[in-house]
Amino acid sequence: GDADQRGVWRTPPLKALIREWWRIAIAPELRYDVSGLQVREKALFGTAADDSREGNQKSRIRLTLSDWHDGICKKWEAGEPRVTHPEVKDRNTGNARTVGAELYLGYGPLISQQGTQLKTGAALQAKDSNTLKIAHPEAHSDELIRALTLAHWFGTIGGRSRNGWGSLAWQALDGSPALPALSREGLQQTGCVRPLTRCLDLDWPHAIGSDGKGVLVWQGKQTFPNWREAMKFLAQTKIDFRVELGFNTGDNSPRVEPRHVIAYPVTKHHVGQWGRNVRLANTLRFKLQAETDGTLRALIYHTPCKPTLPHHGIDLLDTWQQVHRHLDASVQLVRLA
Repeated sequence: GDADQRGVWRTPPLKALIREWWRIAIAPELRYDVSGLQVREKALFGTAADDSREGNQKSRIRLTLSDWHDGICKKWEAGEPRVTHPEVKDRNTGNARTVGAELYLGYGPLISQQGTQLKTGAALQAKDSNTLKIAHPEAHSDELIRALTLAHWFGTIGGRSRNGWGSLAWQALDGSPALPALSREGLQQTGCVRPLTRCLDLDWPHAIGSDGKGVLVWQGKQTFPNWREAMKFLAQTKIDFRVELGFNTGDNSPRVEPRHVIAYPVTKHHVGQWGRNVRLANTLRFKLQAETDGTLRALIYHTPCKPTLPHHGIDLLDTWQQVHRHLDASVQLVRLA
């Protein structure tokens, strides 16, 4: 989105996406040292410091798009699928109600106003494409190819991109090498996989996690004919694993519970000392993969890290293992092979 939150093809979000995955691509080489990473990042991607004493550096990477056009999706199309949410009750019967799958995953950019509507401006429409060209020093080719490969497999941009919105894929131009298809072996060969227990030692997402069953990446067994059906599946999946953790307290809770550390804030389940201003981004992320036949496959992956909490007592490892067991038990998901 631009400054007015309108969906527009622009290079800054794409550069940010490449930069995000470059950090993960280069982190093992630097033994996950943040200070060393910052030095390398500043030298390659440049910096515009507010404090001139830090010094500004011009980026050594240049990007260009074939055009910077606006999205043409200005009104949300009717027909949004609905999913069951056990915690949303009917006021009259007390029974669980259904909620809009797209509103649930896109709340913020999407609002409830006579049905689901865009909050402002426009969105980029499905199946839209553009041509991105990148110029960079040859000495950085290997690390940037790893970053582009990871962004191809897992990358999303825009509002609520952790929930699968803004899923994209690269297609090599003529004369450029094609990027590999996602596989467990290919992912492990990047060097960007790390045991869950080690991932939880650091407070920033620096690797794809793994456990005794393999990498923490799940794919849907079935494919979907369109993005609406795929997002419905992801919405129900997210509701199910969040609800399974449950709560022992209500709103204005005196303590942090496992469900809070998955992502925060949680509607009607705020922590008193946090209020409504603290933000914990979900490190379990969604992506839609385009298959060769034009269908879409849901992808769930985990980049675990340690959140900053107001007190001890939450077993992060156990909390995430509960979520992983839930995904493993789903008959609709399978670990990446």
